[in-house]
Amino acid sequence: MLPEGDATDDAVRLQAVLDWLKASPGWLLILDNVDTPLALEAEKLIGQVTDGRLLMTSRLANFPGDVQRLELDLLPVDDAVDFLLERTAGHRRIASDDRANARELALDLGRLALALEHAGAYIVRHRASFSQYSDLWRGSRDKVMNWSDPTVTHYPRAVAVTWQTSVAQLTHPARHLLELLAWLAPEPVPEFLLEVPIPEADGNDLREALADLAGYSLATRDAAEPRFFVHRLVQDVARRSLDADTSHCRLFEALRWITAGFVGDPRDGRTWHKLDPLAPHALAVSGYADDAGIADPTVSLMNVLGLLLKTQALHTEAEPLYRRALTLAENTFGPDHPEVATLLSNLGLLLQAANRLDEAEPLMRRALAIAENNFGPEHPAVAGCLNNLAGLLRETGPLAEAEPLMRRTVKITEKSLGPDHPNLAVQLDNLGTLLQSTNRLAEAEPLMRRALAIAEDSLGPDHPEVATHLSNVGRLLHATDRPAEAEPLMRRALAIDEKSFGPDHPKVANRLHNLGRLLYATGRSAEAELLMRRALAIDEKSFGPEHPLVAAHLSSLGSVLRTTDRSAEAQPLMRRALAIK
Repeated sequence: MLPEGDATDDAVRLQAVLDWLKASPGWLLILDNVDTPLALEAEKLIGQVTDGRLLMTSRLANFPGDVQRLELDLLPVDDAVDFLLERTAGHRRIASDDRANARELALDLGRLALALEHAGAYIVRHRASFSQYSDLWRGSRDKVMNWSDPTVTHYPRAVAVTWQTSVAQLTHPARHLLELLAWLAPEPVPEFLLEVPIPEADGNDLREALADLAGYSLATRDAAEPRFFVHRLVQDVARRSLDADTSHCRLFEALRWITAGFVGDPRDGRTWHKLDPLAPHALAVSGYADDAGIADPTVSLMNVLGLLLKTQALHTEAEPLYRRALTLAENTFGPDHPEVATLLSNLGLLLQAANRLDEAEPLMRRALAIAENNFGPEHPAVAGCLNNLAGLLRETGPLAEAEPLMRRTVKITEKSLGPDHPNLAVQLDNLGTLLQSTNRLAEAEPLMRRALAIAEDSLGPDHPEVATHLSNVGRLLHATDRPAEAEPLMRRALAIDEKSFGPDHPKVANRLHNLGRLLYATGRSAEAELLMRRALAIDEKSFGPEHPLVAAHLSSLGSVLRTTDRSAEAQPLMRRALAIK
C-alpha cells in the first residue's frame, strides 16, 4: 500500500498512484465497471503514463478513438452450458439430465456471462440442482436477481443493481424508452418503430434516446440491419424496477405504441416487411396487457396479429390468439358486442381453412346474429358476416341456402358502399363461384369479370385480391373450354401471389394446382407434373398430410402419372387421396 493511501485529499492519492506507475514500468492496471462519463475521466489521467497497460470493463460504448475496443458478445450456447457445468462441478446436486437442464437454464438466462455467474454461484452456495434453480428463477425471479455474495461471485452487486447503475445515468427520454422496450419481446426491434410517436411522449427524440441507451450498452445496434436489441434480462430488470402505477402506465403506452406501428392489411403480403418484424413484439405486449386486464386496444391488436398469422398459414399459432382475444372481448365488452362478432367471424374463417367446418358454422351464425342486432339487417358489417357464412355453406353442401345469402350480401354492399367497392368485388366473385359450382357458367362469368374489373380499378393491378379474381376467371374459362384465354390469367395470378406471399405460401399452391390442371388438359403433362408436385409439397407443409387440399393435389398428380404410363407411381397417391376424403 502506498504511504499516501490514508490521505484524505483525493488529489494527493491520485498523484501518488500516477507517480508509482511512472516509476514502475510494465504495470497492468484494471479499472472495472467504468460505467459513467465521470469514471471515464480516469482513463484520460492514466493516459499520462505510458509504460504499462490499462484494461477497462464498461457498458459504455463511446470511447476515444485511441482506445482499442474488444466487444464481448453473448456466450455461444455450448460455451454457456460448459461454463455452468464447470462452475458448479462438485458443488451442485447431480441429476442424470444435467447437461440438458444446464442448456435450458443457459437459454433462460440469455447466455449472458454475468447472469450465468450469478446462477452458478447461487447453485454452489445452496447445493442446488439446475432444475431447482430454474424453478426458482421462473417462480421467484426477484429473489434470485437480488441475491449476491461477493465472496463467491467476485462481483459485489446483484444483477438488478448492475444495470440500475447505468440506468441512473440515462436522460429522461432514454429511461422512458427503456421502460417501454421492457414490455416488448427479446427479439430485434426494427428502427422504423422509432418513427412512430409514443402516444404519451410525443416530442421525445427516440433516435437520440436509443443512442443514449446504446451508449450505456443497454441496447445494442445491429451492424448490418436497421434494428437494435435489448437483452431479456435488461428488460426484466427494467420492468421490475417500476412501481405499480408507473408499470401500468408504461405498459399501456407500449401497447398503444406497438398498435400504432402495427398497421397495414395483414392479408396483403406486401405489408409483411413492416408487420413481421413487429409481430413478436405485438404478441409480447398484448400478452402482458391481457395479464394486466387491459382490453382496449389489446383485443384489436390480437385480432390483427391473428389475421396475419392466419394469412401466413400459421393456423396453430393464430387459433389460441383468436380464442384468447374472443374471451377477453366477451368478458370486457359483453357477449353481444360488435368486437365479439368480428372475432367470431375470424375464428370461424380460421377453422374453415383448417377443414373444421362443423366447428366454424355456429361461430359464423352467432357473428351474423350479433351484427344484425347491433346494426340492423342492411349494414356492411352484416354483409361481411353473410358472405362468410355463405362461403362456408358452399363448402358444406346446402347450396340452396348459400345462394340467397350471397345475393343478399351483394345487394347490401352495393347499396351501402357503392358499385365500385372492393368488398363488392369479393362478394360478386363468391356468387359467381357458387353459380359455377352449380354449372350455371353463363351467369357466373359476367359477375366474375365485373369483380375483376372493380378490384383492378380500386386496388391496383398487382394486389393479391386481384390475383384471386384472375385465378377464378381463369378457372371459369378453363371450364368453358377456353384454355388459351385462361392460361395468361392464371400465370399472372401466380406471379402476383409469388411476389406478394413468397414461393411457399398456400395461395401459391392453389395457383400452381390450377395452372397445372390447365396444362395437363392441354397435353403438357411434364410441365403440369412439376407444378402439381410443388403445390402438393407446399400444402402438405402448411396444412398437414390429411387435409382435403392435399387430397386434391394427390388426385390430380395421380391422374397425370397414370396418363403418362406410370400407374405404379399413381396408385398409392390415388389410394391416399381416397383415404383422406
